[in-house]
Amino acid sequence: MADTLVMTRGDILGRIRGEYLEMPGLCLTPAQAQRLWGLDALTCANLLTALTAERFLFLRQDGTYGRLSDCAAEFPPALRNFSRRAAKNFGPYS
Repeated sequence: MADTLVMTRGDILGRIRGEYLEMPGLCLTPAQAQRLWGLDALTCANLLTALTAERFLFLRQDGTYGRLSDCAAEFPPALRNFSRRAAKNFGPYS
C-alpha cells in the first residue's frame, strides 16, 4: 500500500511563504502559483487571498503576487512613507 502525503492548509501556507522568502522579488500570477505548487484554482486563490489579508503578499497592478516588502515601490506615497513616519513616534529616527 502506498503512503499518501496529506498537507494541511498551514503546511501549504508555510511552503508558499518559504518560496517567497527564498526568492526575493518573486512575483507570480495566480496561474503560475497554481502550477508551481500543484494546486487547483480555487485553493490557490484562497491561499493567495489569505496571504494578502495577513499582509505577507501584495497584489501588484500587473496582477502578480509579490512579497509586501518587495513591492513597496508600488504603494501610493502615503503608504510608502508610513513606516518612516511611524518610526518617528517610536524611537530615535526623528
